[in-house]
Amino acid sequence: MDLICAVFSVLPGKSNAARDFMRQLDTERKGEFDRSERRIGITKEVWFLAQGAGGDQLVGYMESENFKDAIGMFSQSQEAFDLWFKRRFAEVTGVDFNNLPPDMKLPELLSSYQT
Repeated sequence: MDLICAVFSVLPGKSNAARDFMRQLDTERKGEFDRSERRIGITKEVWFLAQGAGGDQLVGYMESENFKDAIGMFSQSQEAFDLWFKRRFAEVTGVDFNNLPPDMKLPELLSSYQT
């Protein structure tokens, strides 16, 4: 099981848009979000908005049997919900999931505790 935590800087003035985006995932887009996550193999995804020295940040935690495959499928997806998600994410962070760097490295897990 891959455990991934990633941090993305929120663009200046976009914190409320980030809140709205995440609210939509938990409300009117919840069914689509569920179908997308199941299709690409994400079993858990949690998002936080954190204040950092350089401004607000979106912090995402994900679990997947194979995160590299999951992010690859998501990056290549042309499904309507996935395109919406990628567009909204880019609007608040500037990160384009349609064009991930080929040499992108996953975060290094240093410690994990579970009962």
